[in-house]
Formats: sequence, structure tokens, C-alpha cells
Amino acid sequence: MRAPPHLHDLTFDTEVAAGPYPPQGFLPIAEGALGNGDCFGLYWPLGREGALPLVCEMFHDEGRMVYSHSSLDVFVHWLGINRALDEDAWDDDEWDPRAHDVDDADSPFRLVELARGHVAAGEPAAAIPLLDAATAAFPDLQKGWAMLAGQHMRLRNAELAVRAARSAVLANWAFGVPEAGVLRILKSAHAGADPVVAMAQQMGFAFGGARNNPDYALMQACIDRCWQIGDREAALRLSHNRCYVLAAETVSFQERERFDLPAWQLAFREQCRLALGDDRQRMQ
Repeated sequence: MRAPPHLHDLTFDTEVAAGPYPPQGFLPIAEGALGNGDCFGLYWPLGREGALPLVCEMFHDEGRMVYSHSSLDVFVHWLGINRALDEDAWDDDEWDPRAHDVDDADSPFRLVELARGHVAAGEPAAAIPLLDAATAAFPDLQKGWAMLAGQHMRLRNAELAVRAARSAVLANWAFGVPEAGVLRILKSAHAGADPVVAMAQQMGFAFGGARNNPDYALMQACIDRCWQIGDREAALRLSHNRCYVLAAETVSFQERERFDLPAWQLAFREQCRLALGDDRQRMQ
């Protein structure tokens, strides 16, 4: 995965995360960490190995990720401002460094906020290019895909709405699961030969708390079909999402599913190497 041109003498973990949580392709940074496993890190969205990484934040106990900054340079700028303003505060458990933000012109959230204004004004055609740009900048942006699908529906562009909703299902669920509106669009769509849409129409998207869950078999069947038809990125994304929710199940549930996390990590690494030309386990 492509390294930033300047690493700013930061302290990186020796290994990139193997997934599913922290997500595969996440490289933790020691600076800025708030303890208890919460930290920032470089992140390469799947399929973007040749692009410069983003910076995301991991909330360890919550099992979720949050987009933070568009580049390492912006993160370092933010880090420096916070240290200058609160030199002694980093040792204060109740201090929140997010209180001091910096301008990030390339943040997809800036585009989403601009799009919200057009949505509120009843201007879906003006919102769509902004949401296209936001999801292109960060393909795991659930809110962006949901808004994009909704605006296409308002303009009666059903095919484009389904395409955006499908992308929400394929986005990394560590950053958020697909929203209800996205799932409604998919369930009312014509699946045709698309295995991802067909899978979404059959799934309940409810995980945990049950002895058995047919969603896992549906997801695996879709993954297998995506490999068969050559949709390699969809297969990889669904495999990562399936593992993410399965890893949060009870041990007894995992045993019934014959879930083996280390085996999945090794297999996923090799699948990335073959499909993407990069095993996503090193920065270079």
C-alpha cells in the first residue's frame, strides 16, 4: 500500500491490521491515542492500495471506526494545534482533543454538509454531484451512499439509486451498517443477475442474539457467486463484512458456523494479493 511522502516521525505499529476489526488495511498511530485501545491510524479503503491513505479513528470497545482526516499531513497539523493549545491536557483522561478541529478542504463530510443544504432546499440535482464526490473520496461513507441513493430516488433514477444502495452494502461495516432507507430501495429493486442485490433482498440484516442466522449462509453464497462472475472487489468487501459481524457473535455461535478467525485472515490476505496485486499488509 502506498506510503505518504512524509511520515513526520510518527510512531506506527509494526503490523497493518489483518481484519476484520480493526479493519484490514488500518495501520495504528501512537500519537494522539486516548488510551483503552482508542487510536488514530492510516487507512487504505479496499481497492485504493495505490492511493494515499486517509486517517481514521478507532473506538476499540465500541467496535467502530470513524473517518478523521483526509491525509496524514492534515492529521499532523491537527495534532500540532492540539498539542500547542493543550500541552498538558494529553494526560487528562477527560480531555477531548476533538474540541480543536482544523480545516480539511478534502474531507468528504464537507461535501456531505453542502449536499444537505441542497437536499433541504429541494434541489436533489445539485446535491448529487457533491455526494458523488464525497463517496468517491471515501467509499466506506454510509451516510453519503444513503443520501445519494435517496436523491436519485427523488429524481426517479431507480437504476442509479440501486447502484448507490448496493455500494452501501459493500462499504466497510466497521464504519457503519447500511441504513434502513438503503435496504428498502434494494428490497424493491429488480435484482436481475446481480448477486449482491439478490442477497440484500433475502437478508434480515440483524446480527447477534440468535442461535442461528441464515444471513451468514446468504452472504457466503453471494461471496462465492461474486468470485465466480469475476466481481472480485465485491467478493472481498462482502467477505470482510461477513467476518466483521461474525467475529462479534458468541463463541458458541462461531463454533456452530465453524468460524476460524486466523484462517480467514490468512485466506483474505492471499485473496487480496491475487485479486488486487497487494496483500494489504504493508506500507511501501
